[in-house]
Amino acid sequence: MTKYWLTPIIHKFPLQFGADRVCCEPLHELDSFREAAHKLHPRLLPMFKASLLLSDDEELCGSELIELDLSDVYEIVFDGRPYHLSHCAEAFLDRILNPQEVLQLVSTMDDNNSELSSDKQLLWKQLWLDWLKSGWDVILLREDGV
Repeated sequence: MTKYWLTPIIHKFPLQFGADRVCCEPLHELDSFREAAHKLHPRLLPMFKASLLLSDDEELCGSELIELDLSDVYEIVFDGRPYHLSHCAEAFLDRILNPQEVLQLVSTMDDNNSELSSDKQLLWKQLWLDWLKSGWDVILLREDGV
């Protein structure tokens, strides 16, 4: 089963994911949430496959030796001990919009919009705004086969 995690990036160098990432379920609510974000900007809520974050080799993206546990309650740091960030992930992170630009766009999302009608969607938007106000980037991580 695939899971999607709304994830704050609290540091970029070394990359550090916040412990308060949130699993976004049900999927149909996440789909409409992502659609509302995409209408504002195609790269507003970028998604990346968690399995491609790690690298055992500079030439490859993904690791067969180490797996991330996104449900863990701790921050995840890619400092080489034990996690080494892949070059694919580095390239992805370089294309993320800056938090101030994203904050302006997310702030315009209409809470009364039929696409953001559930309590979960409103919670996700509020977390996103809170993290952006802290100066953090926010991404969506896709975790396959959980």
